[in-house]
Amino acid sequence: MLKTEEQETLIRFRRDVYDGLGLRQDSLFELMDAALTTTQRSTLVRLSLTAGFRRLWSSTCDALSDGSIDVTALRELFARTLADSAVVDGRPVWVIDGTNWPRPAARASADRTWEYRPLPGWPQNGVVPAWAYQWLVTAPDVAGSWVLPLDVQRRGPTAKSATEVALEQIATVRKAQPAGAPRPVVTLDSGYDLETLAVADADADLLVRLAQKRVVYRTPEQHLGRGRPRLHGEPFRLADEATYGQPQHSSQLDHPAYGVVTIDVWTELHVSGAPDAPFSVIRVQVERLPNKKLPPRPLWLAWIGGPLPADLSIVWRWYLRRFTVEHAFRFFKQTLGWTTVRPRHPEAADRWTWLIAAACWQLWLARPLMSEVRLPWEHPRPDGLITPGQVHRNFTGILVRVSTPARAPRRRGKSPGRQKGARLTPPFHYQVARRGPPRAA
Repeated sequence: MLKTEEQETLIRFRRDVYDGLGLRQDSLFELMDAALTTTQRSTLVRLSLTAGFRRLWSSTCDALSDGSIDVTALRELFARTLADSAVVDGRPVWVIDGTNWPRPAARASADRTWEYRPLPGWPQNGVVPAWAYQWLVTAPDVAGSWVLPLDVQRRGPTAKSATEVALEQIATVRKAQPAGAPRPVVTLDSGYDLETLAVADADADLLVRLAQKRVVYRTPEQHLGRGRPRLHGEPFRLADEATYGQPQHSSQLDHPAYGVVTIDVWTELHVSGAPDAPFSVIRVQVERLPNKKLPPRPLWLAWIGGPLPADLSIVWRWYLRRFTVEHAFRFFKQTLGWTTVRPRHPEAADRWTWLIAAACWQLWLARPLMSEVRLPWEHPRPDGLITPGQVHRNFTGILVRVSTPARAPRRRGKSPGRQKGARLTPPFHYQVARRGPPRAA
């Protein structure tokens, strides 16, 4: 049977992923296929019950504990596969955000830190021992819940700040991209340090959310007298409308879901710790919020980088794509089973994380190979887009058509097992590390 161009693309990608795996290459690859084709993932060994995993159940644990992955090769593969068409309003939109892998009872697991996580009820903030991961993904569509991972790093107790890790991720992925790749727009939440981002020479335009209580400063007037010139001009308090003054740019549009959207821009502002790094502050005020009766508060953004586009509504649409990553994290955890397995060692968790990232890319590449298949209670999408969950539910049929590069297992007989009377050494118990308070934007 002749293969289509989309099938050939998926086959080549799977071959490149296979080549990027080192020790336990075949077990790691079939473990990834098991995550793509099953919904029974309460434990790691249950993945061995799928038809795509041809090895014994013990190979699932051995693959993560003893295997190896060439992270650089996978990162370059993701950057190379990123199509030029994966743009939103003319620019690639990247999203950086962090999420946690809760490990509250894993006292024998190293590198756990106290991390915040939402809890039901009020207050909704709690802390839990967890592994903290920071993802760099791209939002390839104007709408929908698809994201494509470009890089992921685990932030241990001795790791750099989230802002420094974000800048390293941007530089690493930009270096891995082919020459002439378009300059991306990177969206970040208010948990990242604005001063560090402003002075950094990032090879991207940064769109950062600002806290409502933030204070920035205008450029001081020209110094004519004696003494040291002033570093800061008049303060611009986001919570005090009397300090705004007239915006340099303003725009309005009608949106079917948000009503009248007003976008104002003030230029040449800076933070107190970086007077020589000016940026633009953007206020987005919507008339209403979908499905909410509360009056909406303004959305404050900082634009760090090149000139703003002439159409200011594009900037707002760029930042709206940041919220796609929240759906992606839920999909990684609940559907692909990212955090349902319980490895002891953080290095094994890193290998599993990169397999999940590669699996997400395969779902995206398999999207043209299927039509929309809905469950009986699901309504058709008005835009006709296929969701990641729909592709995942039907990936088994696609896997039959594209086959696997992994080699068939060769039985080696039964292991002699543990010697009679042998005693295992109890594992060492690690303390949970605590980080200092983050510097927010």
